[in-house]
Amino acid sequence: MEVEQNQACTELLELVIDGQATQEQHQKLMGHLEKCEYCREEYLLSKSIQESLKNHIKPNHTPSGLANSIQTKISETASLK
Repeated sequence: MEVEQNQACTELLELVIDGQATQEQHQKLMGHLEKCEYCREEYLLSKSIQESLKNHIKPNHTPSGLANSIQTKISETASLK
């Protein structure tokens, strides 16, 4: 039973960290973290890693007009067929 609970908590933690959790799932995890030191530590570690990555990875900006250029080429190619 404990393994199933740990797996469910890990899946929920991943959803929350990735920003994919519903409000209900987020609240459920936060309530669980108040009682479970192990999961709380996992959550804090994951958040720390996420923040560290955000601070050290430079965003890759797409050149302006690239999307329009691609759409134009697609349209030109489609009209040739």
